[in-house]
Amino acid sequence: MALERSPFLKLDKSMVIGELKSVGSKDPDMLHTRLVHIRTMAAFPKNVGLYIMVMGGMCTALILLAFIGIPLLIFGWWLRKRGKANLQVVEEAWNDFNGTARVVGAVHAA
Repeated sequence: MALERSPFLKLDKSMVIGELKSVGSKDPDMLHTRLVHIRTMAAFPKNVGLYIMVMGGMCTALILLAFIGIPLLIFGWWLRKRGKANLQVVEEAWNDFNGTARVVGAVHAA
């Protein structure tokens, strides 16, 4: 299943790992190209959410259109949150695919 550009895209690890495996090669350049494509698809809801939030803010600034602007702000925030979650899933799946684990806050003893 190919990823499609949609503001309602919700990714999970298995989808991302499947896309990376569909390359059919372990060539780093080909994998990086596919990863960049996946990241752009994952970031699309984040970008759309930002544009909708700007439009909602502009509508809210005009007092008469606040009844449209406030729902647009909420919807844009939701899309932006979904886009950020998609990007986090892509990074986690990339680390799983490569077999690397990112340890946050680890202290190295010398």
